[in-house]
Amino acid sequence: MLDAEALIQKHRAKGALVDANLLVLLLVGGVNKQRIAKFKRTQSFTVEDFDLLTRLITWFGRLIATPHLLSQASDLTDLHGKELREIRREFRLIVERIEEYRDPSRVLVADPIFERLGLADAAIATVSSRGILVLTADLDLHLEVRRRGADALNFNHIRHLGWN
Repeated sequence: MLDAEALIQKHRAKGALVDANLLVLLLVGGVNKQRIAKFKRTQSFTVEDFDLLTRLITWFGRLIATPHLLSQASDLTDLHGKELREIRREFRLIVERIEEYRDPSRVLVADPIFERLGLADAAIATVSSRGILVLTADLDLHLEVRRRGADALNFNHIRHLGWN
């Protein structure tokens, strides 16, 4: 398996599938970086993590997602009032330029990963088998994708690389 730096280089301009937690970080930080530390879903991240994520996404060139992942991220951005409107606007802008891969749910629930990690992660693992890099902060998903021989980067492992 390639190390993190080699995977980053390998997937330059090829795109990456960003998991729901990181997509929420991208959305919240895109609306208000100072909100990252205060929002329940992004408290484990920092402004520097948001900056790193945006640099990585720029490096990879395009975002890839599944409908299940997008639905999950939308549900996890449960802000209120003006912030909700702003985050929905930001979400719409991201969705308009994202590349979406769709697999039937009946296929995804037949995958053994569904039993342990759920529908969204089963969809992510399926997409990873197409040579798409998965960027995740979820250790279980990271290990499952790697176990399948696909490329995955654990965001927690690259936070301290000083990558730019």
